[in-house]
Amino acid sequence: MIEDICRTVLLRTLVAGLCISASVGHAQSNRVSPVAPRRQAVEAVVREAYEKFKNESSGKNADYIPYLAKVDSKLFGIAIVTTDNQVLTLGDVNYSFSIQSISKVFTQALALEELGQEKVFGKIGLEPTGRPFNSPIAVVDMPTHTANPLVNAGAIATTSLISGQNADEKWNKIINFYSKAAGEKLTLIDEVYRSEAATNAGNRHWQCFLPNMNVFTQSLSNLWISTPSSARWE
Repeated sequence: MIEDICRTVLLRTLVAGLCISASVGHAQSNRVSPVAPRRQAVEAVVREAYEKFKNESSGKNADYIPYLAKVDSKLFGIAIVTTDNQVLTLGDVNYSFSIQSISKVFTQALALEELGQEKVFGKIGLEPTGRPFNSPIAVVDMPTHTANPLVNAGAIATTSLISGQNADEKWNKIINFYSKAAGEKLTLIDEVYRSEAATNAGNRHWQCFLPNMNVFTQSLSNLWISTPSSARWE
């Protein structure tokens, strides 16, 4: 339920992470943007969306990660940040949701910042697979590169492109970049990480496939995508 709602809002990290105020109406800036909608209009939309979806009970928690299956499916928060840095929030905005696969977007952004578009997309493609995000067949069908940075194999390969002498240095660079994007320090939700690490055999087997591609995969054995996807906002 929460996953479905957050995906609708596009960036689950923004829904969970920019919820730094407990109620609608908290202003972060006195600046007035010529393109931002009026605050009253945004408040009305936030309240309307909250009332519309707060009792939505269709869908279910992701259960391929045991910890996520146990998260209260009634948790629901909305956060909006306008172009002039006004923050409006409503609902369960103080709960630390794990950001999960939306981390892939930010890891890709970091890789692009470090290496540039030509180098990144020369190793990691842009094609949709038409298959599930964790499909082994999708990787086999593309023997020279991963399909895109948003499927699991592509996300792991993207992580491997981040520069660093070892896994710890890479991880610190990644979490610091996430924190910079969030505007606050992010930390790891240890319970989520442990749950993912115990059940991510599917991700681990990509280590057998990726070295056969034109993809740099140094230090993957210690830096699985389950680690950055468990980052949280607090």
